[in-house]
Amino acid sequence: MPYNSLSEIDAIYNKQLQYTLEARNLSVAKRVAFLKKLLAKIRVEEQAIEKALYDDFHKSAIESGITEILAVEMELKHIIKHLPKWAKDKSVAWSAMFANNKAYLHYEPKGNVLIMTPWNYPFQLPMVHLAASIAAGNTSILKLSEFAEHTNQVIRKILTEIFSEAHVAVVEGAVEESSHLLALRFDHIHFTGSPTVGKIVMEAASKHLADITLELGGKSPAIVDKHVNIRRVVKNLIWAKYVNAGQTCIAPDYLFVHRHIRGEFESIFREELMEAFGKDALNSPDYARIINKKHFERLTSALESAKSLGAQVLAGGNYLEKELYIEPTLITNVAENNTLMQEEIFGPIFPVCYYSQIDEVLASIRKKEKPLALYVFSKDNLFNKHVIRYSSAGSTCVNDALIQIMHPNLPFGGVNNSGIGQSTGKYGFKAFSHERAVAKSIGYPLSAMFWYPYTEKTQRFLQLIRKLF
Repeated sequence: MPYNSLSEIDAIYNKQLQYTLEARNLSVAKRVAFLKKLLAKIRVEEQAIEKALYDDFHKSAIESGITEILAVEMELKHIIKHLPKWAKDKSVAWSAMFANNKAYLHYEPKGNVLIMTPWNYPFQLPMVHLAASIAAGNTSILKLSEFAEHTNQVIRKILTEIFSEAHVAVVEGAVEESSHLLALRFDHIHFTGSPTVGKIVMEAASKHLADITLELGGKSPAIVDKHVNIRRVVKNLIWAKYVNAGQTCIAPDYLFVHRHIRGEFESIFREELMEAFGKDALNSPDYARIINKKHFERLTSALESAKSLGAQVLAGGNYLEKELYIEPTLITNVAENNTLMQEEIFGPIFPVCYYSQIDEVLASIRKKEKPLALYVFSKDNLFNKHVIRYSSAGSTCVNDALIQIMHPNLPFGGVNNSGIGQSTGKYGFKAFSHERAVAKSIGYPLSAMFWYPYTEKTQRFLQLIRKLF
């Protein structure tokens, strides 16, 4: 599909500005009806979605079903079920001083919204955040990544059959189109991507004091204690790291394993890689590819640089440019100043470090920016609690990986460099809503106690309030 022209973007933007009030006043029942139509249409288009993801990533139908389609369907069902409750006015706790007030929170749409999503989960991420925006009553412009053109076509087809362009619109383009959108005034911008681009989005939003949600990334560590079922942990790590060929923002980015289990860990890791992908992952129907040549070259360059500085490949390490294929790779002795230890890898290369003292590991993690996720594996509950207490991350999973993002009642989001704000479920609805404070006086207004002219009676009332409250 050709990119949207700048004049087309302006036309869409102006349509949505004019429709904002109408969208704002859509009843909860009508919003739910839109979400039900969206869910039904996704089910009809499942095979088309799977094919598009295969064409963009060489992604298997099952992996697309788990990580893309199921995630969206679960989110839609959850919102449909709970939106009537979430959208209701919420009474706040009673206060004696405000005994004659009814105080409550009223949820209103933020207004016109821009949702910018990346290429790594090109169906899941746009649709999950769009669902929350629709639920909150906003108009939404969905800026999709130019790197997943086949998936973009399916998304456009699905949405244009359900929504008017004034309500929900898809925009395709690259840097110029994104920059043009960011120069426009939005009430809320939801961006998923790298911290580098996140800073650009935040700066653009600041010019209009637009509200923002940033879902970024970073180097998410995984820590393995010596008290574990090693094979179970290894299988878990292999799935979490190599799903989508490692192109997952919450994938374990680098690994700390206790020295006591090093030999067994490496042996089992190689065994389980063979079990997962066969002798050659190139021929595995379950293993995805790198999105494009630019990212392939970035990853292979980092791998070769690490090897030239003395890193040791423990498993994998092969790649094939014409297939955009990089073998699932485990590597150790990576120099601390190497790209693989300094920047988010976002690919199927897994550096492992071996440790003796957990506090040295935690000190090392704290020197880096706060990650989007942190994983800890141990049978020792005190060990797990110690790791959580002396680290910071957007989310943490204990004795499992990646699944925290699927929990319907947990928020998803980062902290500082890994993100600002939260998404998914009720937290997604709240992110796209303004929580408006309302205080309604019943009978005699409280402020009457302070009306002019101030008198001795006003002074006594003030003293009484100070004493009681």
